[in-house]
Amino acid sequence: MNTQLSLDTCNNLCAVALSHLDQGAFRLIASDTQDIGRGHAEVLVDQIQQILSDTDISPTELSRIAVTTGPGSFTGQRVGLALARTLSATLNIEAVGVGVLDALIFEAQVQMPGLATYCAISDAKRDGVYIKAIENDGSIALEANLIAVSDIAKQLAHLKTPFAMTGSGTAFVDKKMFVTTCRQIDVLFPSIHSIAQIGHGLNAADNPAAPLYLRDADAKPQSPKHVLRMPVSNPSGAAN
Repeated sequence: MNTQLSLDTCNNLCAVALSHLDQGAFRLIASDTQDIGRGHAEVLVDQIQQILSDTDISPTELSRIAVTTGPGSFTGQRVGLALARTLSATLNIEAVGVGVLDALIFEAQVQMPGLATYCAISDAKRDGVYIKAIENDGSIALEANLIAVSDIAKQLAHLKTPFAMTGSGTAFVDKKMFVTTCRQIDVLFPSIHSIAQIGHGLNAADNPAAPLYLRDADAKPQSPKHVLRMPVSNPSGAAN
């Protein structure tokens, strides 16, 4: 039986989960999610200790760790990844990375199957958003990248329709422009349940527990012509 500890500290949430994958069947054992905004370092270790205690699972019984890699808060990313790597080395188990945008897309596919395109948009602050879109056949419609808020509509206009959009960055979209082509899913951040489920399907070699930075700490959002483009690992097999 594959027992996994999952961590998410990339955004406002500080979340942990324990889950099993037994003969291909996923089961969430327990989870804890706290909307704290900041201060993940002060909360995460206690969350992990509490959930292990509540489930009577020893750290030595863990077989792998899944952790969100970003994009998101620089500080939050580092907290989760540093702890995941420490536990991985201490317990001699593998750690896999789960992209935040990929997790949002995964949830959109589950909630609204059969649409042409799925788009995740996360608030990147400073008048920018992180965006990624995949088509129903798994092909990439928009690589994960940072764009200016003013360029969102231009990017969405090129997506195959009908498309779903989800994530905290959808607050910046003029919904009236896409009323006939878009289905909005009101989710700000991916759930730890989805992150755990995705994590079980990944291998560490192709999906390392390494930070996904789409901009430097002091960089400003750029237009699509100059934006840094970085592919994100495929979490679900169907969405790249």
